[in-house]
Amino acid sequence: MATTTRQNKRIDETLISAVAHPLRVRALSFLSERPASPKEIAAELGAEVGNVSYHVRELERVGLIELIDEKKRRGAIEHFYRAVRPPLLDDAEWEKLGPEERLGISTWIIQLTMADAAEALRAGSLEARDDSHLSRVPLLLDEKGWRELVKIQKEALWATLDIRAASAARLAEADGEEGFPATAALACFEMPPQRCPHLRFTPVDDRTPLIDAAPARRRL
Repeated sequence: MATTTRQNKRIDETLISAVAHPLRVRALSFLSERPASPKEIAAELGAEVGNVSYHVRELERVGLIELIDEKKRRGAIEHFYRAVRPPLLDDAEWEKLGPEERLGISTWIIQLTMADAAEALRAGSLEARDDSHLSRVPLLLDEKGWRELVKIQKEALWATLDIRAASAARLAEADGEEGFPATAALACFEMPPQRCPHLRFTPVDDRTPLIDAAPARRRL
């Protein structure tokens, strides 16, 4: 129990620390794309170097970024950081991980997704395209339904990676087309039992979410 409590505190600290300030979120999102120094981040974001340096140190403190290089510039040392990326693991590799390692990777993915969404909201690109997609569907599942949902998520992941590779190949051969950044996020996880009372038990034959309140924004 004590170990679980300590793990939860570390996870809470990581999540809260990263979203504690908009500039910190933007710095994390920037470093998830490429390595950079606080000076470079400040120039890109139009912020004070001192403020950026502080938030970068906080991100490093909770383990979301890491120092990868130091360079001497005009008598000073410039530090370069990058976001810590968890590896893409298959099922067999995931099963070999301990609970704390799994929680660490899951926490990081949640955090990075939050940072990406916050940056898109700030920049106004979240709704830049009419066909963008954002959905949240609370579910009450049996074991068969859970297995089917997990299978759909896995298939969607591999299809997404195929699309990324194909797009990269086309852009490499394209004349003048630079492409644009985008984020695709997938998630399915079990909720605590106390979250279930808002779900109705009446089956329906359409795709309406089984929730009493108005459904979250969803596009089909």
